[in-house]
Amino acid sequence: MCMKDNYLDEIFNPESVCVFGANNNLLETMGSMQLRNLKSGFKGNIYPIHPRLENIQGLKAYRSVSELPETPTLALIILPPRVVPHVLEECGEKGVKRAIIVSGGFRERRDEEGLELTRVIDNIARKYSMRFIGPNCLGVYNGWYGSDDTSHYLMTFWPYFIPDLGKVSIISQSGTIAAQTFWYAKNMGLKMSKSISVGNEQNVDMVDLLRYMKDDPQTDVIGLYIEEIKRGKEFIELTREITPDKPIVAIYGGGTKAATRSIQSHTGAMAGNAKIFEGVFKETGIVFTDSIIDFFYYLRTLSYAKKYNIFPKGKRIGIITESGGSATLMTKKCELLGLKVPIFSKQLQEQIAEYIPLTGTGKNPVDITFFKNFYEFVVKLPKTVLKSGEVDGILFDGIFDFGEILEIIEKGGGSVDENMKKMINLFYTTFLKPLHRLAIKHSVPIFYSGPQLYYYNIYREFLKRDIPIFELWDAPPKSMSILVKYSEYRRSRNRN
Repeated sequence: MCMKDNYLDEIFNPESVCVFGANNNLLETMGSMQLRNLKSGFKGNIYPIHPRLENIQGLKAYRSVSELPETPTLALIILPPRVVPHVLEECGEKGVKRAIIVSGGFRERRDEEGLELTRVIDNIARKYSMRFIGPNCLGVYNGWYGSDDTSHYLMTFWPYFIPDLGKVSIISQSGTIAAQTFWYAKNMGLKMSKSISVGNEQNVDMVDLLRYMKDDPQTDVIGLYIEEIKRGKEFIELTREITPDKPIVAIYGGGTKAATRSIQSHTGAMAGNAKIFEGVFKETGIVFTDSIIDFFYYLRTLSYAKKYNIFPKGKRIGIITESGGSATLMTKKCELLGLKVPIFSKQLQEQIAEYIPLTGTGKNPVDITFFKNFYEFVVKLPKTVLKSGEVDGILFDGIFDFGEILEIIEKGGGSVDENMKKMINLFYTTFLKPLHRLAIKHSVPIFYSGPQLYYYNIYREFLKRDIPIFELWDAPPKSMSILVKYSEYRRSRNRN
């Protein structure tokens, strides 16, 4: 299917946008912040509409949409709810076919006025064959705006932060989950394609967007934040089609009394029993979690697997570490999650013994206690385990940024071995790349971890090269478990 044949493509890739509700107060008005962000990456014409102002943020303003020199592809509406029907009618008369209604105050109010306003905008949309996102939403982000031209993007959210470009797309019934998670995504190396805040889903719902993502060449993995599913049967049928090729990770927001109460006041949705949603997710192959941090780690893990076609063939995990504590924590977590940490064969243990001190153990987990040779620990040891055929995945703990250590040595008046500096540089350019290629060739993923944080240079280098690295030791076994389970599901579905 050509994506341009889908009406949603005009929302993700509009040629021109008219904006209602913006002015020159850049920090206190939501509409102004959204116009500011739209201007930052959009390459088409932008037309602010305002009854009094002649210029808004350096753009010529118009009193009404009827005065515009062209019919915009998309209308972005951030106005009080009582004004929205009038503006939507004017857009329809002008010939505007696509809209994002950011304004709240519709069905989520759960009163007669809110319900009546909802009925009115429904009727206007039908009258003019108009499709809209919202109301009560933040709209869309498209990092691939304008096809493959990565110098531009579409951003209608009010928080301004752009994630790194990739092929993970998020559909969210919460604007916060869609937009305010970009900082975290960039920090931990999750590379994004699109993110959509759908709000009340009055006109365009999650099923519509999933159908678009199914065929979108710039989406490999889909994340869902769900408060309700309106078209349950279609959702199940569609996700069952999607998941064997494109993994889906979901969070369900309801399931408790207080959470359900929050959802009703948030989007007006009627949340259901969490067990029902879990059953739907399992039936359709959707990966699900209650943790927002795990949500992003699972998306990142599955995106890595899709990009490099690296799906483990079984549950056998090799663990290599320089610390007994992290080895124990990761081993326990693996076993609790249904992964196997087998004792290595005598032959493999003998090979491992060449690279570890006498105080270490090579049974699995491989705990070296302290590496006697940096290259042997980081390259030769995992390479030996990987090529043995005895594991389906490797958890490697012991990544440190030595730049900080070298600085402390120099500050203390000590001299730094130049060979050590050269070794660190070689680590980036020579060590990692061939090992990464080997992992892909054998379809044995290697997940790295260490006790430092993502802002350290060595961690940023891992993320830049799409090599999975984690802070601390809970997330690697959980992410490996999800990848193993999805790989099993993928094989079983693709065999049928």
